[in-house]
Amino acid sequence: SARQVREAAAQFRVYVSAGPRDGDGDYLVDHSVLTFLLDPDGVFRDCYGSSPTAEEVARSVREHMENYQPLSPPGVT
Repeated sequence: SARQVREAAAQFRVYVSAGPRDGDGDYLVDHSVLTFLLDPDGVFRDCYGSSPTAEEVARSVREHMENYQPLSPPGVT
């Protein structure tokens, strides 16, 4: 829902603002330019802006994957 999107944006401190509608009802959305990396448990692990290269982001993601530890072992609740 729109409320959930606003709450998620606030939690991640993401800026978002819809601009004015044109004559056709179309509009632009100004927003933060970030990519967030969450692990399989939904835990925030990293954030990438527009400056890292694809190779740098790939290296970071691989490192996070290699070092991932689940919150609890499989089968344990």
